Amino acid sequence: MAETAYLASALVTGVALLAVWAFVVRMEDWRHYDPASAGSGGSAPADATRATDSVAAWAAGFFLLVLVVGGGTVLLVSDAALVAGVGWMGLALAFGALLVGFLLWGTYSSARFRGLQSAQAALLSAWVFGSLFVAAIVAKLVLAG
Repeated sequence: MAETAYLASALVTGVALLAVWAFVVRMEDWRHYDPASAGSGGSAPADATRATDSVAAWAAGFFLLVLVVGGGTVLLVSDAALVAGVGWMGLALAFGALLVGFLLWGTYSSARFRGLQSAQAALLSAWVFGSLFVAAIVAKLVLAG
């Protein structure tokens, strides 16, 4: 029975991956978008723009992420005492905190890059966090019954 659940999970993940790929392929050509020509008034620093346009920087970041996640996974699987000491709930909370922090920082920096002032970008980031918080409460209330 467990094998069936794993196969179903892999199938659903593959379908979700194909859906995301199809969505990205059909999107507008975002590589040629120039926010400076739109008259936004603000732009990212030149070093940050060069770093985000560099394929080597993206590849290095990806490989670093794979090494960290892979190493952490191997450490968790191989050392039962570490898992008992940390606990899965602690790991889930740490991952959730990192995910929320990344979402808030990403929303803020994306809004700043698009020309919004600092206060407007902070408001947008707080609004996204509040919306996700309300959605989590709704999901908990709906699924708790």
